Amino acid sequence: MARVVVVGAGLAGLACALEATSAGHHVVIMERSSRIGGRGTTQNIGEFPFGFGPHLFLKKGPLHELARKLSRVKLSSSPIQLHRIDILGHGIVMPTDDVRRSMAAKKVLRNAEPGQHLVRGCRLLSAWDASKPSNRYTGLLKNNLLVSNEGWSGMVGRMAAALDEIGVFIECGLEVNRIEHGRVHLKDGREIETDVVVLACGPAASRRLVRDLDEQRTSDLFSQLRRTTASYIEVGLDSKSLGGKHAVVDVEQQCIVLDYRAIQPRLGLEGSHLSAIAIGGLASDPGETRFASASKRLEALKRFLDQRAAGWNAHILHHSEQEKITLSGATDYHVPQRGFAEHGILFAGAWVENEHLLGDAAVDSGRSAGRSISSALR
Repeated sequence: MARVVVVGAGLAGLACALEATSAGHHVVIMERSSRIGGRGTTQNIGEFPFGFGPHLFLKKGPLHELARKLSRVKLSSSPIQLHRIDILGHGIVMPTDDVRRSMAAKKVLRNAEPGQHLVRGCRLLSAWDASKPSNRYTGLLKNNLLVSNEGWSGMVGRMAAALDEIGVFIECGLEVNRIEHGRVHLKDGREIETDVVVLACGPAASRRLVRDLDEQRTSDLFSQLRRTTASYIEVGLDSKSLGGKHAVVDVEQQCIVLDYRAIQPRLGLEGSHLSAIAIGGLASDPGETRFASASKRLEALKRFLDQRAAGWNAHILHHSEQEKITLSGATDYHVPQRGFAEHGILFAGAWVENEHLLGDAAVDSGRSAGRSISSALR
């Protein structure tokens, strides 16, 4: 049995703790913020579970499978559907009133030629990257990208409840200041002895914590990691501003808006819950620069909503927005999980080497880290 400290109580950290505990290790989770879940969570405001930008999860992906496994209560979910997705410059992906056009679109999507506007739009919606092929794109075509009636907080809650049942301690409001082999130093002055540390706290914090152990190795591992940023707006409305559409996608401006309530009626039959995102476009992002600043990108997202969700700003019940968030894992390079294993440190998160994307990558890398703890001791 190893003593394991997991730094970060997001999807990766919670999944790691579940896997490590089931393997017989003693696990403690430390979270810097006042709540668990990281960006994979929601906050209920009125009748609306607000998050940090749009989230869709893949049916039978690592996150979905883990959430189902952890509770006997069935996870109720509904798919985003192609006949209710509007790709600007194409129209409804597969219109029900035009069989010929739907069959032509089906062929284009199946062939998945990267230059096709329709393919780029569906890839952008499925993986926040118009150029990236993925199993999420295939999932979208098969009606397997889902919205849950529990929201992300419900799925995170299942993980937290399972950890509570098996006695794993999660302490919020703790910040790790420094790590040395066999010891974790907290900002409040405490020290904790440990055999293995799993850094599931994001790439920036992880880089800071391992830099003093081996500066050159840290540079080699993290200098190639480029992250894509985004701006988001989330609003609860007393109107149906998307007219029943599940999503509207602007490939050129890389803007997307979803209506959760149109996709998942159990979230509420009245009004709408819009979650909109503008991806990339800053000088620090991969690809071309379209915006001088994050505030300009947020303004562009509001104009997109003005054009595609008629009158949305006159019907707001609740509102949340942020100029700049990081889409972890939205990059071609990922950090090796065992990059610092010789120091008793493993990495977990969507930014760590993994065959999945987004939330699925976070969960799968967390479980992989949990399974790798014994080998990290050698």
